[in-house]
Amino acid sequence: MAITEPPPRAAVDTLGQSLRGELIEPDQPGYDCARALYNAMIDRRPSLIARCVDTADVITCVRFARAEGIELAISGGGHNGGGLGSVEGGLVVDLPQMRGVRVDPHARTATVAGGTTLGELDHATHGRQPEPTRRTGP
Repeated sequence: MAITEPPPRAAVDTLGQSLRGELIEPDQPGYDCARALYNAMIDRRPSLIARCVDTADVITCVRFARAEGIELAISGGGHNGGGLGSVEGGLVVDLPQMRGVRVDPHARTATVAGGTTLGELDHATHGRQPEPTRRTGP
């Protein structure tokens, strides 16, 4: 699904007011830095970047994208060589402010927040047996 025009101003304003995190638009300072990807060969320009701080922000963004019929990309804490953490003309849900690892040694499980890097997961589980299984791709 490709976007042909940005979402209506009123809808964008409502989204911005609904988020606890920051909503960044192309005409705002910091937009170019916020949209930059690990792989600099990929240059996408989303209409909006939502720096989510909690699950409610993520839910709000998903509902917004669905209601407005725009593409949605999730940008986690690390990198993706293929540039899947961004989208041309759509909404990027930026998760690096949502970091954390909760380890339950008895159940031998870890609950990992969406913006957590693999290095942070390694640190939290260091020395625990067995080492966690890692999935870094789609």
